[in-house]
Amino acid sequence: MNRKIMLAAVSMILVSGPGLPAKSVKTVIEGQVIDAKTKTPLHSANVMISHTTIGTSTDQNGRYRLLNIAPGKIHVQASMIGYKGAHQIVFLRPKRQITVDFELEPTILEMGAVVVTGTATPHLLEDMPVRTEVIPRKLIEYKQATNLAEALGFHTGIRVENTCQNCNASQVRILGMDGIYSQILIDGDPVMSSLAGVYGLEHFPEEMVDQIEIVKGGGSSLYGAGAVAGVINLITRRPMTNQVRIKYSGQSMKEKSDYHVGAVAETVNKTGSSGAYVFGSFRRRNPYDRNQDGFSELGALNHESMGFKWYNQFTENKELLASFHHIHEERRGGNKFDLPCHEAEIAEWIEHWRSGGTIRWEHRPTALLDYHIHYSFALEDRNSYYGGLDSPSPEDRLKALSYYGRTKNQLHIAGFQANYQLSNQLWTCGMQVTRDEIKDETAAETAYHLNEIYSNTGFFLQDNLHWGSHKKIEFVLGARMDQHSTLRDWIVSPRIHAKWNAGKGTTFRLAYTTGFKPPQTYDEDLHLCGIQGDQRIIRNAQNLREEKSTTYSAGYEFQEYLKGIPTMLSFTAFRTRLSDSFTEQFMSKESGIEKWERVNSDGATAQGVELDLGIRPFPGIELRGGLTYIHGRYDSPHEDFQTRRFLRTPDWSGNIQFIVAPSHRIHFFLAGDSFGETDVPHEILVPEQETPRLILERGNPFFQIDLGIIYRVPVNSSFNMEINMGIKNITDAFQEDLDQGPDRDPAYVYGPVQPRTFYLGLKTSI
Repeated sequence: MNRKIMLAAVSMILVSGPGLPAKSVKTVIEGQVIDAKTKTPLHSANVMISHTTIGTSTDQNGRYRLLNIAPGKIHVQASMIGYKGAHQIVFLRPKRQITVDFELEPTILEMGAVVVTGTATPHLLEDMPVRTEVIPRKLIEYKQATNLAEALGFHTGIRVENTCQNCNASQVRILGMDGIYSQILIDGDPVMSSLAGVYGLEHFPEEMVDQIEIVKGGGSSLYGAGAVAGVINLITRRPMTNQVRIKYSGQSMKEKSDYHVGAVAETVNKTGSSGAYVFGSFRRRNPYDRNQDGFSELGALNHESMGFKWYNQFTENKELLASFHHIHEERRGGNKFDLPCHEAEIAEWIEHWRSGGTIRWEHRPTALLDYHIHYSFALEDRNSYYGGLDSPSPEDRLKALSYYGRTKNQLHIAGFQANYQLSNQLWTCGMQVTRDEIKDETAAETAYHLNEIYSNTGFFLQDNLHWGSHKKIEFVLGARMDQHSTLRDWIVSPRIHAKWNAGKGTTFRLAYTTGFKPPQTYDEDLHLCGIQGDQRIIRNAQNLREEKSTTYSAGYEFQEYLKGIPTMLSFTAFRTRLSDSFTEQFMSKESGIEKWERVNSDGATAQGVELDLGIRPFPGIELRGGLTYIHGRYDSPHEDFQTRRFLRTPDWSGNIQFIVAPSHRIHFFLAGDSFGETDVPHEILVPEQETPRLILERGNPFFQIDLGIIYRVPVNSSFNMEINMGIKNITDAFQEDLDQGPDRDPAYVYGPVQPRTFYLGLKTSI
């Protein structure tokens, strides 16, 4: 194999390797990136200098050009999703222009991606010193995902679950831990508040997503509060070309329709120094009643969204970027959808208006130093109804009216980050200031209203250093200090990552990471609907301490060609220790409202292993599979169920993905997801007993399969059309022991989110 074809590239600017002089001298590197087999140019391939923060992307002809580079010995990389990276070592002389061309060979789909989440600086996925997993745009399209929640499906160690039969609130589990322990980022900013995270996984449409990056284990050393079990970073698309895309997708669940329409337009100027991206979408879903008891398992859903992203490079080393999105969603579950909420036996109705955006200034004063300043915001406005009508009496009607609520949540984040190249080290430092305002009111007694402001200031420092040829040994050492308004003392979150590139595609990793979660208002603390439509209000106990996590992990990875077959294998063992973990205890019940209090408990431990395998035995055929074992235990038995097991967390889970593309026109996608038995809390009514009884059920194992076909219709070079069709959950794997009627426990729900669903879609691009 040509020595050029070795490793590849990552993102957006260009800096120097060891030994470069401090003073920048203007030089030029240019060239072309092509497919090694077909010799066709590769558009939007990444070209960068290894172990720095700078690079660029190729144009329509596969060409790139890098300016203002400090002279010296340089490791130049090129990469693209689905291709094996390549690198070349060149020596730059002052005021000279050299040509560096690359030929990339196909490999496993995720390989060749440029990721930033693990270190807040760009790296090729294969070279990232912090283990990072990626869901690329192409895989999202294969899944026919309509939002972020669906895009996360069929991924090793990640499980998205429905937590309520009525409102269909969802959460994502990492390392077997509840969704509140995962931090959701948008382009690296934690603009998903604890309140927004309840329904936020379904708020963000697929038109907004370019790729998803996942880092498991504590991430508070970079991202602050909330990054306990891991981080999920939604990367929005950067404008790359001139095109318009329109997509329609229609789904049917036993004659109940669910359809999604989206459009995207993007443009860039001839030099690539300025570009814009605009998207819009809407979705409609009819309520779905699985057991024909008159109460929905999947509620009615109306969703609209729009947004844009724009950038402009004023000079070759200065850029201004702005983005904005606006989302409106209305969902309702229960029964009697033709009547107002307060006239139904059970109704959970939530209407969201969300606006969010970012403005970012990036500047590279020298070849060794770059920085960016940014401000992000998220404004959440929510109307809600949680409850039900016990009887048509005037007293019960008045009680039902009191279940309406209004919530406003404003989140503001301002930050600064600087990166400095010093010999074989890349230093990163910065600060972040967060202000989270939440105001919640119901028509019920004012004693349950909430009006809080939470603030946090964090400072972080990180050193990414390496030794040996092409980063044979690499460390990431970092720490962050946070001062949260609910706590008196500063919180220190350190981390250490070590990577050894043993050669021939073999890599070993070790990591120690930490995370914390402060005592503030979380997710559905507001107006939880319980059995018989009763409301639950959760408040924090006085002197509540923060939760802290410590994760140790060790891993082995192999990414190389075995007898000409691209192969990927990874094995990771982990252990997460959670101390002072939060739990809720019942306090009192008045007028149909249960009051619960959040307190600290002893702690918990989650440990296990993950195995991933991927091969591409023939051109156009790819097989991926993963297996996860998690042993999650509380230090003390749960007071309601007398078990130390993690609830709703199966010990075993697995997934498989099979892609067959016999030609560039037709693609087949088969995916399977399985998980074992799990303990699920169940609240039931007992005759002649005033309070419901809590029992622990053993949920059944499930195995679901999705099958899809994509056919590209030959039209012409400037107009493309795709037809996609398939079946989601062919086996119709769905919970069989669903509660029925108005007295059902809406939280007693587990297993696959969607029943057997047929879909047909059309996508055009110009």
